[in-house]
Amino acid sequence: MTKLKRIAAGLISAALTCSALAVSAGALEPEKHKAVLSVEAFTIGCGYVLEPTEVEFNAGDTVDKLFTKALDEKNIAYEASTSSGFYLESIDFPHTENIPSYITDKVISHDEETGEDMLFGEEIDEDYSPESLGQSDYTFFSGWMYTVNAPTAESLSLAMSQYEVHDDDVIRVQFSLDCGSEIGIANLMGMPDHGFHSDFYPVADKTELTRAIARANASENSPKINALNKMKLTAENLPASQAEVDRSISTFTELDRGNIKRGDVDLNGQISIADAILIQKNLVDIINFNDVEYCVADTNFDGSIHIADAIIVQKIIVGIIKT
Repeated sequence: MTKLKRIAAGLISAALTCSALAVSAGALEPEKHKAVLSVEAFTIGCGYVLEPTEVEFNAGDTVDKLFTKALDEKNIAYEASTSSGFYLESIDFPHTENIPSYITDKVISHDEETGEDMLFGEEIDEDYSPESLGQSDYTFFSGWMYTVNAPTAESLSLAMSQYEVHDDDVIRVQFSLDCGSEIGIANLMGMPDHGFHSDFYPVADKTELTRAIARANASENSPKINALNKMKLTAENLPASQAEVDRSISTFTELDRGNIKRGDVDLNGQISIADAILIQKNLVDIINFNDVEYCVADTNFDGSIHIADAIIVQKIIVGIIKT
């Protein structure tokens, strides 16, 4: 073999060795998967502890592993019992008592002697820690519960350490005041059969809504911010209908696809005095905006429409404010 051939053979051998090592190293690296996680304090009117977030996990991971990873990364402290599986006791979360009236005003029993109804709010105990949220806060039966996607009786029977996470799962860890009756899972869990309350009201499936919030990309000064905020408010409204849930998703989707700028109320691709006039007409009830138009007309992103929004449109037209 000539010297040139020996050099060529050596280079090929080295390349094959490097390739084999790369394949071997890649095989050892665990495949990454993603699921959505949210931690919610809607029942006490305090929004998200952790907004919907896509979290990476490894094949075979259970909910407790994904949960602890996400909270550790966000530096959110929690307490859990691990003596027999994983039981979430409390989460550090500064909060105030702001329980929605649709929960406190729910009739939970009727006194035949007095003829008076007992409201759930009468069972609320004000002795709680404002710095953490956990078991037995507010009521004896309060605590953290979790659901995966649209909950089923089977999935609700599994502890966080028993459910194996799958790609695109939507996991919602929710604070309940009453064994799931106000978050819509008491009936599925069979709680009424054991003397506990039934679901207080129908609860919509918010799986796709939670996933949409996690994946939403809303840049500054975009009407999509208004649509994203609307999705969050709809998620926080526990008795929201399925129609409301679906409409909030479609509003964001339409704004996202159209790349619509704030102030372009007539959606013609240009911002003009006509858009300011439409806002003024809406203010005096000459016209009504649909959800997309409302998000576009709310130019200062405060969740409502005022004359200030029309003024901002005029400032955009003359270049004082940039879109």
